[in-house]
Amino acid sequence: MHLALQNAETINRLVEQGELLLRTFHVEHEKDPAGWNTEFVHGELIGWRSTLHTLYSDYAEDIVTRVVARTHLTIPDVEVLSGAAHG
Repeated sequence: MHLALQNAETINRLVEQGELLLRTFHVEHEKDPAGWNTEFVHGELIGWRSTLHTLYSDYAEDIVTRVVARTHLTIPDVEVLSGAAHG
């Protein structure tokens, strides 16, 4: 499954969601790197990326790359889990 074959509206919405999460993470991280809000948004970002991998497998990182290119921000280090069950 290639992203070009996917619904462009859905892909654009996922990119927008990633942008919002990444920008929010960086704002919160600047305020308090170990704060509750930072950790919460970090968890949301991990969940977003994990969902991308569940839905789009090898092409999930294409969406992440679009987010990074549009925001010019780095994605925090996360372990990306794939598959529906994360134990």
